[in-house]
Amino acid sequence: MRYNTPIIFVKSGRKEYDPDNGVWNEEKSIREKKYANVTHMNSERQQAVFGDVKPNRYVVRLQRAFNRPYDYIEMEGKAYTVDTDRYPTDRCSFVVTENGGN
Repeated sequence: MRYNTPIIFVKSGRKEYDPDNGVWNEEKSIREKKYANVTHMNSERQQAVFGDVKPNRYVVRLQRAFNRPYDYIEMEGKAYTVDTDRYPTDRCSFVVTENGGN
């Protein structure tokens, strides 16, 4: 298995409203780059696991478990939310869906 696809774990910064100035202040988001094996999830497996089929659902596998908090995963400039995650032994895998997707 090749772990050659760059992915970025993004933890969004905290937002606060400043009523005196009338603006939103946002802390900088934390971005951490890792390399993963990314494959498209086939339709039979999607139907069995989730009960539906989406064209933009992927399986992301990492060689080492990622245990820090994050809000979403970014791949090729697109944001993906995690549907499920698994942590067998010291590795981890995620099933992700593109944000705004069907």
